[in-house]
Amino acid sequence: MKTKNIYAFILMMGSSLMLSAFSPSTLNTTIKPKSFFAFNSVNPDEKPIKDDGKKKIVKRDDTTKMVINPLSLVNSTDEHDHEEEEVDSLLAFPSNDLYASWDTATIHPYSFAQCFKKDSATINLTEPTDCGFVLPFNGNVTSEFGWRKRRPHYGTDIDLETGDTVGAAFDGMVRIAKLNRSYGNVVIIRHKNGLETVYAHLSKILVEAGQTVEAGQMIGLGGNTGHSFGSHLHFEMRYLGQAIDAEDFIDFAAGSLKNNSVMITKADVETKYDLRALHSRQKKDLNLSRVSGSKSKYGKVYTVKKGDTLGRIAQRNHTTIKAICKKNGIKQTKVLRLGQKLKI
Repeated sequence: MKTKNIYAFILMMGSSLMLSAFSPSTLNTTIKPKSFFAFNSVNPDEKPIKDDGKKKIVKRDDTTKMVINPLSLVNSTDEHDHEEEEVDSLLAFPSNDLYASWDTATIHPYSFAQCFKKDSATINLTEPTDCGFVLPFNGNVTSEFGWRKRRPHYGTDIDLETGDTVGAAFDGMVRIAKLNRSYGNVVIIRHKNGLETVYAHLSKILVEAGQTVEAGQMIGLGGNTGHSFGSHLHFEMRYLGQAIDAEDFIDFAAGSLKNNSVMITKADVETKYDLRALHSRQKKDLNLSRVSGSKSKYGKVYTVKKGDTLGRIAQRNHTTIKAICKKNGIKQTKVLRLGQKLKI
């Protein structure tokens, strides 16, 4: 009987020890990874990863591996909404009906040939509700629009001293306000009639891109920055990227507009404002007039100009008077007529 009691006591003690070992309060502290009940699901060749909770959060937020159904993209309106946002944003800028973009980085990003679809355009420089026109700086014009020292000069230079205040010519919005290698510190303002005005070589810029300004409002201080040899304001007027002669529209001596309504035509651009193309045509015409350009089956043909003699023509064309007379059937005493054609 005593033996049965002893066995019963031992069984009770063992059961209590087993229950205490697997109680919730001791599971986290008593069971080791190498315990008999632990399951090792990690590849033994891989390094163990610390489970600090951060990795789980990253996995929940990571969508780079999410499979996207192509059909859902067709029905998606995100791209359409984005395009509408861009259109709405362009409406906030002046002349949004003429310009396809609002570029605050590139000085002259627009092509007149691509943008100007008509033969002519009428522009009102000011409106009754505007602040009118104000001369950017009241100074003497020192250099005009045109070719200068074998380079095209697309603006009008106005004499000033470094630090003099420079104002906006018309109401508008600043598109460019930054340092440029050629212009130096430059401000470009777009106006609601499609014009853009350029103010270059400033010593200091007092406005920023996207800022609305009124005519006469101070936008910077005059200076000598960029490709400049002496303090002055380089002032330009441009329409759809094409530089135009400001003196055709502004009387700088009087400080006023010549006319409020002006017309810009493709013919004006070709014959007056596109300086590089115009210079190339003039150079070609000049060369043609010097040698009279054309060649016939008899060789070169020369057009007699004022002051020409047979001797001068022969010397200029590296030939002799006798050869010219023989080719043209004339005597050496022949009196030449202005515009007469001679075979050389």
